[in-house]
Amino acid sequence: MRFLVEAGATVLYPAGNTGEVMSLAPEEWTTVVEAALEAADGRAAVVPGVCHELPVAVGLAQRARTLGVDGLLLMPRVQPYADSSGIVEYWRRVADAGGLPVVAYRRGLPRDDDLVDFVTDELVVGCKYAGRDVAEFTTTVATAADRRADLVWTCGLAERYAPAYWAAGARGFTSGLANFAPRVSLELYGALAQGAASRVEELRRACVPFEELRARHGDAFNVPAVKRAMDAMGLAGGAVRPPLRDLDEPGRDDAARLANQLVD
Repeated sequence: MRFLVEAGATVLYPAGNTGEVMSLAPEEWTTVVEAALEAADGRAAVVPGVCHELPVAVGLAQRARTLGVDGLLLMPRVQPYADSSGIVEYWRRVADAGGLPVVAYRRGLPRDDDLVDFVTDELVVGCKYAGRDVAEFTTTVATAADRRADLVWTCGLAERYAPAYWAAGARGFTSGLANFAPRVSLELYGALAQGAASRVEELRRACVPFEELRARHGDAFNVPAVKRAMDAMGLAGGAVRPPLRDLDEPGRDDAARLANQLVD
């Protein structure tokens, strides 16, 4: 995380999807957040993810406030019978417990009508949107703007989708690739902000092969590809935890090769 801050990252999402938050015990989550705060040292906002069962999530939100984080990333709650309005209620209880600024992470659920209702809440400052329907996203941003013009939308589908979502109203994107090649991601952000269309497309194309690797086997390689790339760069990647699985040998070779191409 010091590597990211020194590269110029200004927002850190520790304990997110790539950080395997679903596999972290509360004590481990606390260790991760403390390490992020120490690494950031006031130079970047620290916004940890929370997605545990409600009583634990409420406790972590309260702990986050005590630790001094800048906000919370309200993750999707993964349950077989999760309901759209139920996700929103879960988010509200966690947000109220922490009393911190929150970013909603929409992936699958909640439905966009419930999402628009939630993002008008006072504590909500942003939304990480990970739906692949850009037209639906455009409509949702416009609908929410009638009630909340200051909300910051970000693309939750990384570099490959960032330009399309920028055109539709997003003003940033989250990135797994940035864990080992932050300058690529930051340059893409800068090119988007400057309206440098040809450079945006050049950078987007450079990121596509690695993002396609992450999407293999129904996105099963999403996290382990990042970890392998980090290892290849001499960073702390390591293995994933079940039910995630590590890369097969061809995937490991591809991750290292593509990481070197992006960094070079």
